[in-house]
Amino acid sequence: MSAGFGAVSDGEPVVVIGANGFVGARLVRVLAATAGLRPVIAARRPPAAAADVEVRICDATDAAAVATALAGAACVVNCVAADGPTMQAATTNICTAAVAAGVRRVVHLSSMAVYGPATGLVDERHPLDGSLGWYAAAKVASEQIVQGYVAQGGDAVILRPGIIHGAGSQQWTGRIGRLLRQHRIGDLGAAGDGICNLIANDDVAAAVVAALQRPGLRGQAFNLGDPDPGTWNQYFLAFARAIGATPITRISARWLTIETKILGIPLKLGEIAATRAKLGRLPFEPLPRSLLGLWRQEIQLDHARADAELGFPRTPPAQAIADAAAWFRQQ
Repeated sequence: MSAGFGAVSDGEPVVVIGANGFVGARLVRVLAATAGLRPVIAARRPPAAAADVEVRICDATDAAAVATALAGAACVVNCVAADGPTMQAATTNICTAAVAAGVRRVVHLSSMAVYGPATGLVDERHPLDGSLGWYAAAKVASEQIVQGYVAQGGDAVILRPGIIHGAGSQQWTGRIGRLLRQHRIGDLGAAGDGICNLIANDDVAAAVVAALQRPGLRGQAFNLGDPDPGTWNQYFLAFARAIGATPITRISARWLTIETKILGIPLKLGEIAATRAKLGRLPFEPLPRSLLGLWRQEIQLDHARADAELGFPRTPPAQAIADAAAWFRQQ
Protein backbone atom coordinates (compact mmCIF):
# COMPACT_ATOMS: atom_id res chain seq x y z
CA MET A 1 0.00 0.00 0.00
CA SER A 2 1.27 3.48 -0.86
CA ALA A 3 2.98 5.28 2.00
CA GLY A 4 2.05 8.69 0.67
CA PHE A 5 -0.08 10.47 -1.89
CA GLY A 6 0.68 12.86 -4.70
CA ALA A 7 -1.42 14.37 -7.46
CA VAL A 8 -2.79 11.84 -9.95
CA SER A 9 -0.40 11.51 -12.88
CA ASP A 10 -1.61 12.18 -16.41
CA GLY A 11 -3.58 9.30 -17.80
CA GLU A 12 -3.87 7.27 -14.61
CA PRO A 13 -7.35 5.78 -14.15
CA VAL A 14 -9.78 7.20 -11.60
CA VAL A 15 -12.51 4.57 -11.19
CA VAL A 16 -15.98 5.92 -10.36
CA ILE A 17 -18.12 3.18 -8.82
CA GLY A 18 -21.82 4.00 -9.02
CA ALA A 19 -21.24 6.09 -12.13
CA ASN A 20 -24.81 5.69 -13.41
CA GLY A 21 -26.27 7.70 -10.53
CA PHE A 22 -26.82 11.43 -10.98
CA VAL A 23 -23.81 12.33 -8.80
CA GLY A 24 -21.53 9.75 -10.38
CA ALA A 25 -22.61 10.56 -13.94
CA ARG A 26 -21.91 14.26 -13.49
CA LEU A 27 -18.59 13.49 -11.80
CA VAL A 28 -17.46 11.39 -14.77
CA ARG A 29 -18.13 14.32 -17.13
CA VAL A 30 -16.21 16.72 -14.88
CA LEU A 31 -13.27 14.33 -14.51
CA ALA A 32 -13.14 13.82 -18.28
CA ALA A 33 -12.89 17.60 -18.73
CA THR A 34 -10.12 17.96 -16.11
CA ALA A 35 -6.55 17.86 -17.33
CA GLY A 36 -4.59 14.91 -15.99
CA LEU A 37 -7.61 12.87 -14.88
CA ARG A 38 -8.93 9.85 -16.77
CA PRO A 39 -12.26 8.59 -15.43
CA VAL A 40 -13.31 4.97 -15.71
CA ILE A 41 -17.00 4.14 -15.35
CA ALA A 42 -17.75 1.18 -13.09
CA ALA A 43 -21.44 0.28 -13.02
CA ARG A 44 -23.81 -2.66 -13.32
CA ARG A 45 -24.93 -1.54 -16.79
CA PRO A 46 -23.23 0.54 -19.46
CA PRO A 47 -24.45 4.16 -19.38
CA ALA A 48 -26.61 5.44 -22.21
CA ALA A 49 -23.82 7.74 -23.37
CA ALA A 50 -20.27 7.11 -22.24
CA ALA A 51 -18.52 9.14 -24.99
CA ASP A 52 -14.85 8.13 -24.97
CA VAL A 53 -14.81 7.02 -21.33
CA GLU A 54 -13.77 3.46 -20.53
CA VAL A 55 -16.55 1.32 -19.03
CA ARG A 56 -16.01 -1.61 -16.67
CA ILE A 57 -19.13 -3.60 -15.82
CA CYS A 58 -19.21 -4.01 -12.06
CA ASP A 59 -21.76 -5.05 -9.46
CA ALA A 60 -20.45 -3.27 -6.36
CA THR A 61 -21.79 -6.05 -4.11
CA ASP A 62 -19.59 -8.59 -5.92
CA ALA A 63 -16.11 -8.52 -4.35
CA ALA A 64 -14.46 -10.18 -7.36
CA ALA A 65 -16.10 -7.73 -9.78
CA VAL A 66 -14.92 -4.76 -7.73
CA ALA A 67 -11.39 -6.15 -7.61
CA THR A 68 -11.40 -6.47 -11.39
CA ALA A 69 -12.79 -2.95 -11.81
CA LEU A 70 -10.02 -1.46 -9.66
CA ALA A 71 -7.16 -3.15 -11.51
CA GLY A 72 -4.56 -0.53 -12.36
CA ALA A 73 -6.51 2.30 -10.75
CA ALA A 74 -4.71 5.24 -9.14
CA CYS A 75 -7.82 6.33 -7.22
CA VAL A 76 -11.41 5.27 -6.75
CA VAL A 77 -14.53 7.29 -5.95
CA ASN A 78 -17.41 5.57 -4.16
CA CYS A 79 -20.66 7.08 -5.45
CA VAL A 80 -22.85 4.05 -4.76
CA ALA A 81 -26.37 5.12 -3.76
CA ALA A 82 -28.68 2.24 -2.90
CA ASP A 83 -30.27 0.45 0.05
CA GLY A 84 -28.31 0.16 3.28
CA PRO A 85 -26.89 -3.37 2.86
CA THR A 86 -25.79 -2.59 -0.70
CA MET A 87 -23.97 0.61 0.31
CA GLN A 88 -22.17 -1.17 3.14
CA ALA A 89 -21.23 -4.17 1.01
CA ALA A 90 -19.97 -1.89 -1.76
CA THR A 91 -17.86 0.13 0.67
CA THR A 92 -16.35 -3.03 2.16
CA ASN A 93 -15.54 -4.40 -1.30
CA ILE A 94 -14.03 -1.12 -2.47
CA CYS A 95 -11.75 -0.81 0.56
CA THR A 96 -10.67 -4.45 0.35
CA ALA A 97 -9.97 -4.24 -3.38
CA ALA A 98 -8.14 -0.93 -2.94
CA VAL A 99 -5.58 -2.63 -0.71
CA ALA A 100 -4.92 -5.41 -3.21
CA ALA A 101 -4.79 -3.01 -6.18
CA GLY A 102 -2.48 -0.51 -4.48
CA VAL A 103 -4.98 2.31 -4.97
CA ARG A 104 -3.48 5.56 -3.74
CA ARG A 105 -6.69 7.18 -2.54
CA VAL A 106 -10.34 6.34 -1.97
CA VAL A 107 -12.79 9.24 -2.05
CA HIS A 108 -15.98 8.22 -0.27
CA LEU A 109 -19.24 10.14 -0.68
CA SER A 110 -21.13 10.13 2.60
CA SER A 111 -23.91 12.51 3.74
CA MET A 112 -24.85 15.11 6.33
CA ALA A 113 -27.30 12.45 7.54
CA VAL A 114 -24.45 11.04 9.66
CA TYR A 115 -24.98 13.91 12.12
CA GLY A 116 -28.45 12.66 13.06
CA PRO A 117 -30.76 15.18 14.74
CA ALA A 118 -27.93 17.63 15.57
CA THR A 119 -28.67 21.35 15.54
CA GLY A 120 -26.57 24.49 15.36
CA LEU A 121 -23.26 24.89 13.55
CA VAL A 122 -21.84 21.39 13.07
CA ASP A 123 -18.26 20.67 12.06
CA GLU A 124 -16.61 17.39 11.12
CA ARG A 125 -15.67 16.57 14.72
CA HIS A 126 -19.31 16.11 15.71
CA PRO A 127 -20.13 12.53 16.81
CA LEU A 128 -21.76 10.36 14.17
CA ASP A 129 -25.38 9.42 14.83
CA GLY A 130 -27.35 7.02 12.65
CA SER A 131 -30.63 7.37 14.55
CA LEU A 132 -32.57 9.17 11.80
CA GLY A 133 -33.34 5.97 9.89
CA TRP A 134 -31.85 3.27 7.67
CA TYR A 135 -30.12 5.73 5.37
CA ALA A 136 -28.31 7.56 8.16
CA ALA A 137 -27.40 4.26 9.82
CA ALA A 138 -25.97 2.90 6.56
CA LYS A 139 -23.96 6.05 5.95
CA VAL A 140 -22.50 5.91 9.46
CA ALA A 141 -21.64 2.22 9.05
CA SER A 142 -20.03 2.90 5.67
CA GLU A 143 -17.90 5.69 7.13
CA GLN A 144 -16.74 3.32 9.86
CA ILE A 145 -15.64 0.85 7.19
CA VAL A 146 -13.64 3.59 5.47
CA GLN A 147 -12.05 4.68 8.74
CA GLY A 148 -11.08 1.06 9.35
CA TYR A 149 -9.36 1.07 5.97
CA VAL A 150 -7.46 4.23 6.96
CA ALA A 151 -6.48 2.71 10.31
CA GLN A 152 -4.88 -0.17 8.40
CA GLY A 153 -2.76 2.23 6.36
CA GLY A 154 -5.08 3.20 3.51
CA ASP A 155 -5.55 6.73 2.22
CA ALA A 156 -9.15 7.88 2.10
CA VAL A 157 -11.08 11.15 2.11
CA ILE A 158 -14.72 11.35 3.21
CA LEU A 159 -17.06 13.99 1.78
CA ARG A 160 -20.31 14.80 3.63
CA PRO A 161 -22.53 16.78 1.28
CA GLY A 162 -25.75 18.41 2.35
CA ILE A 163 -28.73 18.58 -0.01
CA ILE A 164 -27.38 17.84 -3.51
CA HIS A 165 -29.57 19.57 -6.07
CA GLY A 166 -29.34 20.35 -9.76
CA ALA A 167 -29.57 18.48 -13.04
CA GLY A 168 -30.44 14.83 -12.47
CA SER A 169 -31.43 15.21 -8.81
CA GLN A 170 -34.87 13.63 -8.72
CA GLN A 171 -35.00 13.83 -4.94
CA TRP A 172 -34.16 17.48 -4.27
CA THR A 173 -34.91 19.11 -7.64
CA GLY A 174 -37.38 16.90 -9.49
CA ARG A 175 -39.58 15.94 -6.54
CA ILE A 176 -39.48 19.41 -4.97
CA GLY A 177 -40.45 20.98 -8.29
CA ARG A 178 -43.37 18.58 -8.77
CA LEU A 179 -44.64 19.13 -5.24
CA LEU A 180 -44.46 22.90 -5.71
CA ARG A 181 -46.38 22.74 -8.99
CA GLN A 182 -49.04 20.62 -7.32
CA HIS A 183 -49.18 23.13 -4.41
CA ARG A 184 -48.54 20.34 -1.95
CA ILE A 185 -45.63 22.28 -0.48
CA GLY A 186 -44.90 25.99 -0.44
CA ASP A 187 -44.71 28.32 2.53
CA LEU A 188 -44.68 25.82 5.39
CA GLY A 189 -44.50 28.38 8.16
CA ALA A 190 -42.61 27.08 11.20
CA ALA A 191 -42.50 23.61 9.58
CA GLY A 192 -40.12 24.94 6.91
CA ASP A 193 -37.88 27.15 9.01
CA GLY A 194 -35.06 24.60 9.28
CA ILE A 195 -31.76 25.24 7.51
CA CYS A 196 -31.51 24.03 3.91
CA ASN A 197 -27.87 23.05 3.36
CA LEU A 198 -27.94 23.07 -0.42
CA ILE A 199 -24.98 22.21 -2.60
CA ALA A 200 -25.01 22.06 -6.39
CA ASN A 201 -24.15 18.76 -8.04
CA ASP A 202 -21.38 20.52 -9.97
CA ASP A 203 -19.86 21.70 -6.68
CA VAL A 204 -19.81 18.15 -5.31
CA ALA A 205 -17.92 17.09 -8.44
CA ALA A 206 -15.48 19.99 -7.95
CA ALA A 207 -14.92 18.90 -4.35
CA VAL A 208 -14.17 15.35 -5.48
CA VAL A 209 -11.60 16.65 -7.98
CA ALA A 210 -9.92 18.62 -5.20
CA ALA A 211 -9.98 15.57 -2.91
CA LEU A 212 -8.26 13.53 -5.63
CA GLN A 213 -5.53 16.07 -6.29
CA ARG A 214 -4.63 17.58 -2.92
CA PRO A 215 -1.94 15.89 -0.79
CA GLY A 216 -2.11 15.58 2.98
CA LEU A 217 -5.81 14.77 3.33
CA ARG A 218 -5.54 11.16 4.51
CA GLY A 219 -8.35 10.17 6.89
CA GLN A 220 -10.07 13.55 6.79
CA ALA A 221 -13.77 14.29 6.39
CA PHE A 222 -15.23 17.43 4.86
CA ASN A 223 -18.68 19.01 5.05
CA LEU A 224 -20.02 20.25 1.71
CA GLY A 225 -22.79 22.82 1.85
CA ASP A 226 -23.78 26.40 1.09
CA PRO A 227 -21.58 28.75 3.14
CA ASP A 228 -24.63 30.98 3.73
CA PRO A 229 -27.66 28.69 3.69
CA GLY A 230 -31.23 29.88 3.95
CA THR A 231 -34.31 28.11 5.22
CA TRP A 232 -36.32 25.49 3.40
CA ASN A 233 -39.13 28.03 2.99
CA GLN A 234 -36.68 30.33 1.20
CA TYR A 235 -35.54 27.50 -1.07
CA PHE A 236 -39.13 26.57 -1.93
CA LEU A 237 -39.94 30.18 -2.82
CA ALA A 238 -36.81 30.68 -4.92
CA PHE A 239 -37.28 27.43 -6.82
CA ALA A 240 -41.01 28.02 -7.30
CA ARG A 241 -40.24 31.38 -8.89
CA ALA A 242 -37.60 29.82 -11.12
CA ILE A 243 -39.96 27.13 -12.47
CA GLY A 244 -43.04 29.35 -12.66
CA ALA A 245 -44.93 27.66 -9.79
CA THR A 246 -46.00 30.88 -8.11
CA PRO A 247 -47.86 32.10 -6.22
CA ILE A 248 -46.84 29.51 -3.69
CA THR A 249 -49.41 28.15 -1.27
CA ARG A 250 -49.32 28.44 2.51
CA ILE A 251 -49.38 24.85 3.74
CA SER A 252 -50.64 24.25 7.27
CA ALA A 253 -49.06 21.84 9.74
CA ARG A 254 -52.40 20.01 9.83
CA TRP A 255 -52.32 19.38 6.07
CA LEU A 256 -48.72 18.15 6.23
CA THR A 257 -49.83 15.65 8.87
CA ILE A 258 -52.67 14.45 6.63
CA GLU A 259 -50.26 14.13 3.68
CA THR A 260 -47.74 12.03 5.59
CA LYS A 261 -49.83 10.03 8.07
CA ILE A 262 -53.08 9.43 6.17
CA LEU A 263 -52.30 9.76 2.47
CA GLY A 264 -48.69 8.61 2.69
CA ILE A 265 -49.34 4.87 2.95
CA PRO A 266 -51.73 4.48 -0.03
CA LEU A 267 -49.55 6.76 -2.16
CA LYS A 268 -46.47 4.72 -1.28
CA LEU A 269 -48.23 1.46 -2.07
CA GLY A 270 -49.32 2.92 -5.40
CA GLU A 271 -45.75 3.99 -6.14
CA ILE A 272 -44.43 0.49 -5.40
CA ALA A 273 -47.11 -1.12 -7.58
CA ALA A 274 -46.38 1.28 -10.45
CA THR A 275 -42.66 0.54 -10.21
CA ARG A 276 -43.24 -3.21 -10.31
CA ALA A 277 -45.59 -2.83 -13.27
CA LYS A 278 -43.10 -0.50 -15.01
CA LEU A 279 -45.76 2.18 -15.34
CA GLY A 280 -43.45 5.07 -14.57
CA ARG A 281 -44.06 7.82 -12.04
CA LEU A 282 -47.63 8.32 -10.84
CA PRO A 283 -49.09 11.86 -10.88
CA PHE A 284 -49.06 12.05 -7.08
CA GLU A 285 -46.04 10.68 -5.25
CA PRO A 286 -45.81 10.13 -1.49
CA LEU A 287 -44.46 12.84 0.79
CA PRO A 288 -42.14 10.97 3.19
CA ARG A 289 -42.58 11.73 6.89
CA SER A 290 -38.81 11.94 7.25
CA LEU A 291 -38.85 15.19 5.29
CA LEU A 292 -40.89 16.94 7.95
CA GLY A 293 -38.12 16.48 10.48
CA LEU A 294 -35.46 17.60 8.00
CA TRP A 295 -37.41 20.72 7.04
CA ARG A 296 -37.55 21.74 10.71
CA GLN A 297 -33.98 20.81 11.64
CA GLU A 298 -31.85 23.86 12.39
CA ILE A 299 -28.50 22.34 11.47
CA GLN A 300 -25.87 24.28 9.55
CA LEU A 301 -22.88 22.50 8.10
CA ASP A 302 -19.60 24.19 9.00
CA HIS A 303 -17.75 24.57 5.70
CA ALA A 304 -14.52 26.10 7.04
CA ARG A 305 -12.40 22.97 6.66
CA ALA A 306 -13.54 22.38 3.09
CA ASP A 307 -12.80 26.00 2.18
CA ALA A 308 -9.35 25.88 3.74
CA GLU A 309 -8.15 22.48 2.56
CA LEU A 310 -10.14 21.69 -0.58
CA GLY A 311 -10.80 25.19 -1.88
CA PHE A 312 -13.05 23.99 -4.69
CA PRO A 313 -14.98 26.51 -6.83
CA ARG A 314 -18.63 27.03 -5.93
CA THR A 315 -21.56 27.89 -8.16
CA PRO A 316 -23.28 31.14 -7.07
CA PRO A 317 -26.55 30.10 -5.35
CA ALA A 318 -28.79 32.04 -7.74
CA GLN A 319 -27.07 30.44 -10.73
CA ALA A 320 -27.39 26.98 -9.17
CA ILE A 321 -31.15 27.50 -8.73
CA ALA A 322 -31.46 28.75 -12.31
CA ASP A 323 -29.52 25.76 -13.67
CA ALA A 324 -31.64 23.33 -11.63
CA ALA A 325 -34.83 24.99 -12.85
CA ALA A 326 -33.70 24.78 -16.49
CA TRP A 327 -33.17 21.02 -16.10
CA PHE A 328 -36.52 20.60 -14.34
CA ARG A 329 -38.43 22.41 -17.08
CA GLN A 330 -36.96 20.04 -19.66
CA GLN A 331 -38.26 16.94 -17.89
